[in-house]
Amino acid sequence: MKSEIKRWGNSAAVRLSSKILAQAKLDVSSPISIDVKAGKIVIEAVERAPRKVNLPFSEADLLEGLDARGAHADDLAEPSESEMGV
Repeated sequence: MKSEIKRWGNSAAVRLSSKILAQAKLDVSSPISIDVKAGKIVIEAVERAPRKVNLPFSEADLLEGLDARGAHADDLAEPSESEMGV
C-alpha cells in the first residue's frame, strides 16, 4: 500500500487503512511503539498490561452473609407510596 505523510497540526501523520490494521491485528485504540531501524520507520504492537484494580474489599467480602433471599431482596420488597406516586 502506498501512502504519503500529511501535516497534522505541528506534527506529521500517516493514515492506515482498516485492511492494514486488520492484517496487523490492531485497531484504533491499540498501543504501539514507533522506532527507526536501519533507516526505516517500524510500527509494532505493544502488549497491554493487565489493569490492576486495588479495591478496599474483595469478592468474598461482598458475598459474606449473603443468602438466596437477601441476594434478591429488591425483588421481594413492596414499593412505598412515595415510589408509587401516591
